[in-house]
Amino acid sequence: MVQKQYDLTIEIVNEHTQMHAKQLILDGMEEHFGFLGTALNPDLNNIIDNYLMQGNTFLVGLIRNEVVCSGALIAVDDNTGRIVRMSVKKECRRYGFASKMIGALETIAEERGYTKIILKTLYHWDDAVGFYISKGYTKGDLNGESITMVKTLYMNKMKGDI
Repeated sequence: MVQKQYDLTIEIVNEHTQMHAKQLILDGMEEHFGFLGTALNPDLNNIIDNYLMQGNTFLVGLIRNEVVCSGALIAVDDNTGRIVRMSVKKECRRYGFASKMIGALETIAEERGYTKIILKTLYHWDDAVGFYISKGYTKGDLNGESITMVKTLYMNKMKGDI
C-alpha cells in the first residue's frame, strides 16, 4: 500500500519502464473489462517505437522506481492533442497521481501549441468521467459506450508582457 507521504516522479517512458507500463495498462483493462486483451493492444508491445519514435509523448509515474501510473499524448492535428493510456495502479488510486499525470500531459500539450485536448472513456465509468470534469473537461460526442471529453487550453500567448 502506498503511504500518504509519497514522492511521485513523472518521466518519459524508457527501455526499462515500458514493459512495466504495458503491464499496468493491461492490468487496468482486465480489472475494468474482466478479460485481458493483449492482441487488441499492439501499441503496448513497443511503447517507445509506437509513441516516442512517432513524435508523441508517453509518460510514466514512479514511486521508488515502481511504475504506478501512465499517460500518453498523441497529436491529432496541429491544434489538438489526444490523451490515451491513462492508468493508475489499483492500490495507488486516490493519491492524486492521475491529477499529476494529466497536469504533466496538459503542460506538454501547451508547450506544443495545442489549443484543445480530447480523450475518450466509457460514459458509464462515473469515476473517470467525474475526474475529467473536475479537471476542466466537458462531455462531447457519445459513440456507443464511449464518450469523448474535451478541454480547451487557454495559453498565455503574451508571456513576455507579464
